Amino acid sequence: DKGPLPNPGGSTGHASNFIFPTDHNKEMALLTLASQQQYIELGMNNTCGGIEVARNPERLEEFNRRMTSAKSWGIDAKLLSPAEVKELVPFINEKIILGGYYTPSVSVVDSLQTGTLMRESAVKAGHLSVYANTEVLDLEVENGVIKAVVTNKGRIEAEYVVIACGVWSPRIAEMAGAKIPLTPAVHQMADVGPIDILQKSNAEVAYPIIRDMDTFCYERQTAGSMEVGSYAHRAIFMHPNDIPSNEASALSPTELPLTQDDFDPQMEQAIELMDMLGDAEIKYAINGLLSLTPDAMPVLGETVEVKNLWSAAAVWIKEGPGIAQLVAEWMTYGYPHLCDPHSSDISRFYPHEKTEHHIYARCDEHFNKTYGIVHPREQWATQRNMRRSPFYPREEAAGATFFDARGWERPQWFASNEKLINKFKGACEPRP
Repeated sequence: DKGPLPNPGGSTGHASNFIFPTDHNKEMALLTLASQQQYIELGMNNTCGGIEVARNPERLEEFNRRMTSAKSWGIDAKLLSPAEVKELVPFINEKIILGGYYTPSVSVVDSLQTGTLMRESAVKAGHLSVYANTEVLDLEVENGVIKAVVTNKGRIEAEYVVIACGVWSPRIAEMAGAKIPLTPAVHQMADVGPIDILQKSNAEVAYPIIRDMDTFCYERQTAGSMEVGSYAHRAIFMHPNDIPSNEASALSPTELPLTQDDFDPQMEQAIELMDMLGDAEIKYAINGLLSLTPDAMPVLGETVEVKNLWSAAAVWIKEGPGIAQLVAEWMTYGYPHLCDPHSSDISRFYPHEKTEHHIYARCDEHFNKTYGIVHPREQWATQRNMRRSPFYPREEAAGATFFDARGWERPQWFASNEKLINKFKGACEPRP
């Protein structure tokens, strides 16, 4: 690692460290549950519960859908009335919410200490050598196969290399002529305090974490303070080559100065939900860098361009240990036992989807959907008409509704057939 341990300066160092297990994607849900189990086994999991609150009827309907997904993956969850939310979180303004989605198993973990324990265990077993403050300068490739890693402290021959470098992953991959479609992006957060009711709890986290879904914000207790994080601001990207070094950083390479104008509207909404925040001071605030990909999924697997060069990138705290297990199984057995990784397999990206233009366009579109209500069939608005068949003009003339399939525009139904709906009433699937 280029930086010092246990905190080398990546996104993990400023992560909020909470785990909400419900996900509509089965792969991500299973990875999250597997990760949480590893945190529990290491004694690093602090269960506190979590509540997603709704400010509008559409969000309540989404909570019903989340209940369905939770039941499918074996996750305990229930819907709460505003009064029931108030019972669990006495300082919340229940008058502006319509209800909540409560998951008792939501937890806060210590990700840095988890990494330390895992490293110590592997070193003790003789399976790992650790080199901190060691910068990768180059990756050597011969006949399309990875051969060695060149560092500022020497050359390391390697039959396999895994790039698990977070926001720096694309930069490292380029050394070998490979592409990892990822961009560092800003996630704003602030620590607000001290707050009397939180100080009196005498705990790191005594109350359920709140996700204010319709404002794209969360509020998470940090001992006597409250961390407020936002996904509502404009998408702010940084090229991996422009991330400052540890030496040039006031805090760390991924903890950049807060752009206040972007955060102020979200802070006002947080105060509306919890008025006690308005009486406290902002103790710490950053534009924190994290990893985004064009489809908001991790980038895992052997790179297309270089044999035996693997990616384990765009990994967040909640699924980190599970992904480590999955990649290890994949490399060892040729396939992972934990779950089917098709939606995070790096080979899903076509060449045009690895360009900076495509990455920025898609990440800009989905950033504000992090807590958004996304229909299962919702289509991308950006980077459309990248690939069109010879039949496209005739399909378009017939009123085709097109779905995107890796850049190809594929017709799903035709307006010219609309008159047949009444004729075959009940036999036609409703269209979104």
